[in-house]
Amino acid sequence: MTQYSQEMAEYRGETFFAGAEGPDHVWIRKVPGVSYEHDDGFQTYGNRELKTVAVTDLDAWYRETCKATWRGQPFNVVATHDGKAEAGYAGGEYVWAQRNGLEGDQYNGYTATLDEGELEDVQVDRTDFLARWKEKNPG
Repeated sequence: MTQYSQEMAEYRGETFFAGAEGPDHVWIRKVPGVSYEHDDGFQTYGNRELKTVAVTDLDAWYRETCKATWRGQPFNVVATHDGKAEAGYAGGEYVWAQRNGLEGDQYNGYTATLDEGELEDVQVDRTDFLARWKEKNPG
């Protein structure tokens, strides 16, 4: 199972949230609640600490997405922590969603905090942005 279903980067052996910033650079953002050994050069914007780094300085850059079923219905797992999974309902049975205690509505979607052990058919797909970048920028 993946910890976060979003773009991530590994920089100097540590993991950060990430996003492309131009053709050769990536912004990295500290994950809240994580202590970092290498925290020099970050700028604070509100409650976020960001830094721009060269793609060539990254150890990894990827997006992992996680899908699973719970009680026979499809979910997109957004994050996991301490045995719990934050998930968005990917099905269209709104009565089922309400009956099973999901939060939200049929217009804005339903979410739930689920026990990881109750998830079935877990699938994690990884898109390797660093490998793609290296293919386009050999040498």
